[in-house]
Amino acid sequence: MENEETIGQFGFHIVGGKDEPHPTDPNVQIYVRSSALSRSADLAISPHLMTATEIDRFIDEAVAALQEIRIDAKNALATANR
Repeated sequence: MENEETIGQFGFHIVGGKDEPHPTDPNVQIYVRSSALSRSADLAISPHLMTATEIDRFIDEAVAALQEIRIDAKNALATANR
């Protein structure tokens, strides 16, 4: 089983499961579009995540990191405009 879903600039791929010729535990990998020309999320930004807790932890950490980047980018822009 391989499934892909893209929402905006982000997406995920899910692989594995009992329907595979050689069954494996299913896992998810989070992706981002690598450029404005990409039609789907094609650049992996996470390891293979196997539980809901791992997915939550990865997303929570990514959101926190993006919040820090937002603040730093705004400060840098304000400083550059002085």
